[in-house]
Amino acid sequence: MCIEHNDSKLTSQLEALQKEIALLRENMYKLAREKKNFSHPDVVEISQQLDAKLNLHQRVFRSY
Repeated sequence: MCIEHNDSKLTSQLEALQKEIALLRENMYKLAREKKNFSHPDVVEISQQLDAKLNLHQRVFRSY
């Protein structure tokens, strides 16, 4: 019973992270198109946030 609860919790965490990752990625590409520059500081900031979420996703996935 406890294992099922943990599996459900991890699955929910992964799904939430995947949604955040998709949104950040979408926002990053949109902003890069608007700025016409992938090195614009605002684009880089979103890219760093995306990297952090991807790293977190990998850590959660490994624990699964």
